[in-house]
Amino acid sequence: MAIHSQLISPDFPDLDKVNALNIEAFPEEERVPLEELLDYARPDNAHFFAFYEEEDFIGFAFALYNEACFYVSFFAIMPRLRSRGYGSLIIDKLVDFYQGKTMVLEVERLDEPCDNLEQRKSRMDFYRKNGFKSSQSYLEYDNLSFEILFRGPAFDEAAYRDIFDKLQSESPFDFDIIHRIED
Repeated sequence: MAIHSQLISPDFPDLDKVNALNIEAFPEEERVPLEELLDYARPDNAHFFAFYEEEDFIGFAFALYNEACFYVSFFAIMPRLRSRGYGSLIIDKLVDFYQGKTMVLEVERLDEPCDNLEQRKSRMDFYRKNGFKSSQSYLEYDNLSFEILFRGPAFDEAAYRDIFDKLQSESPFDFDIIHRIED
């Protein structure tokens, strides 16, 4: 499988596919409207990627970055193409693109009550299989809580906070980083 990427812009020809996947993949309380993602995508600190195999749209990833890390806030694969290796290929492509930077993202927590525990476990297994480790921290905002994972030599909390500070300058929201306390 050979995949390639294109940057998504307001005149991107497959915006309808990107929007439909955004709606399908993310619950309403976690979803950011396509228009906002397009507004945030600036070459100096963010990229909005579409991924293809030949002409077939596979999925998208939205990443913000600084000198130390890149943060993937939205990452989705077309439903009919999930569990076929595309997610791993895209992660590797992103790591290559952001050479030397640690990749950071969040996943739904496994240690809280939910109605989709098997789905959450499957996601966590996918990320662990792809080299991610727990930062032993959680991101909390708007009554939501996510475990922070990273792929790279170490989790740099200051660099991660820097990305959120940039996000807040665009659209302020309260967030907290909570460190796990081991028993």
